[in-house]
Amino acid sequence: MSVPTTTRITPPSEEVIERGVKFSTGISHHPAAPVCFVPESAGAGFDGTLGPDPSRSAHSPANLLRKPDVVLRDATGSEVLRIVRRSRWPARFELLQGGRVVGSVERKGLFRNRYVIGLAGGSTWVFRMPLFTICFWGVSERGERLWVQVGPSKQQWNFLAEPGADDLRLIGALAFIHREWWCYS
Repeated sequence: MSVPTTTRITPPSEEVIERGVKFSTGISHHPAAPVCFVPESAGAGFDGTLGPDPSRSAHSPANLLRKPDVVLRDATGSEVLRIVRRSRWPARFELLQGGRVVGSVERKGLFRNRYVIGLAGGSTWVFRMPLFTICFWGVSERGERLWVQVGPSKQQWNFLAEPGADDLRLIGALAFIHREWWCYS
C-alpha cells in the first residue's frame, strides 16, 4: 500500500467546484459531542449522526481505561459504521460494518494534524490539517482529492470531494477525525 506524499494544497478546479460532492459536519453542544452530518448535495446521499457508544463525555474519567466506540448512525438510528480504537500509541482505529473490518484510521505525529485513512478494497488517503489554517486537504493514492474549509466556526467543517470520492466509509472517517480534533485538541 503506497501512501501519498503530497504536502502542498492545490485549489479545486472550476469543474470540481461545480460537480464535486459537497457535505459538511458539525459538532453539537451535547456533552458527548456527536458529529452531525448535513449533506449539501445529493452526491453525499447521507444524513445521520456520529457519536460515542455508550454515550459519555469526551472528558469522562472512564475514557482513561477505554474510550467508547464511535458509531455512525443513519437518520433512522440504525448503525452504519462503528469505529473502534485498536491502539493508543500510535493511535489506530478500525472501521467496522456488520462486524467486518472495512477500513482503518491512523493518526500520524504528535500534533493530531496528519491522518492516514485506509479503505478495504478501496484506496488509502492522507488527510493533512496544517496548524493555524482553516483550509485542509486530503489526497488518495489514486490521485483523488478533497478539500476542507473550517467555518463559520471550528464546529463546522465544509467538504468538497472530487466526483466519485464520496465513499461512506471515507465520510465517516472524516467526521470521526473532526470529532477527535474537536474533543481532544
